[in-house]
Amino acid sequence: MRAYSSVKQVMRSGKAEFLTAFQNPNARFAMIGIIGAAILLLAMVVGLRIFEKAGAIEPFLQQWKQAVESKQPTLYQQLWDSTARIKNRSQYERALKLFSREKVEANIAGLLPRKDFRDNNRRQIERIPVTLYQDGEVLVMLHRDLTIEKKGLLQRWKLINDRIRDELEYPETTEEHIVQEPPPPVQSTNLTPASPPSQPLNDTVASNNVTPDSTANVTPDSTSPIVREAPLDTQLKLSQVLGEWQQAWQGKNLKTYMSKYAEDAAITRVTVNKGREYPTQLSKAQLREKMKALNKRYSKIEVNIFHLQVNGDSAVADVNFFQEFVGRHASGSQPAYSDFGMKQLVFMVDPADGLWKIYSENWKHYKNVPKYPKL
Repeated sequence: MRAYSSVKQVMRSGKAEFLTAFQNPNARFAMIGIIGAAILLLAMVVGLRIFEKAGAIEPFLQQWKQAVESKQPTLYQQLWDSTARIKNRSQYERALKLFSREKVEANIAGLLPRKDFRDNNRRQIERIPVTLYQDGEVLVMLHRDLTIEKKGLLQRWKLINDRIRDELEYPETTEEHIVQEPPPPVQSTNLTPASPPSQPLNDTVASNNVTPDSTANVTPDSTSPIVREAPLDTQLKLSQVLGEWQQAWQGKNLKTYMSKYAEDAAITRVTVNKGREYPTQLSKAQLREKMKALNKRYSKIEVNIFHLQVNGDSAVADVNFFQEFVGRHASGSQPAYSDFGMKQLVFMVDPADGLWKIYSENWKHYKNVPKYPKL
């Protein structure tokens, strides 16, 4: 009982001393400062944890993957910066259209974000593989490039852009169509009057079973005013140059491949989709970069040529043919990508060295060509 009375007396004494001290302005300000400092320190600790979590890119990528694969528009919209979503509305709406597919898979493993040299708070995550499924089968594999930036007081990552690599840009180096079953081979014609000293142009045709079945009987038409069949000497020389061009492409010999083009060569890529043409113009430097990326993407490249036509004279010639491109990855024997179209090359003799060079290239690729019944 005495002990309880002593404790009670001490508490009363302490309370009285606290109230007396608090009435002193200096003591009161000191205690308020201590309490304020403690609250500020606690807020800094909590804030650092929040910033640390917000600054990590991997959690954001996981959220993006979840939104894409679950096909939830609301969840996907929350990842965007509102201003950027309005500015890049076309890319945003295009991404939403992919949600209509039966199944979507995004592979974010091993991705390395790249700093934007113009903005330290911005990162680029390029070439994220996304696979679309329909009716239980792989429909197409494409790639997406994300641009993210730290936004708001908490500096959380937000989407600035979500770019789907344009399938109409250059089919051989952008969108990868997964080939489900190779169509039957077609009979190829002899491409040259005589085989060049190197590998003949039609050797790869006989060794490859993936050939088009819907346009095999079509003859390529030229838009060039050159209509006269080239002299035999010109045909033989261009046969050799074209064979070296083909082998350099298949062998990933970029230096030899690019040496066949004149410095001011004009390269045109045209994709025909549902009767509408989508042209893209390339310089020689741009072509070099695209071919470099193509060589990195596929472990094996096959280029097959059908129905070669050579018109012209001893100084200029127009070369037309059907071209089939097949790209394979290191794993698996099935093609990862295959396309077929018409190519037109305009060759001229370079006055500087007397060699035949490509001054103009026109590649026309037809998408979604129906497969007619096999005969």
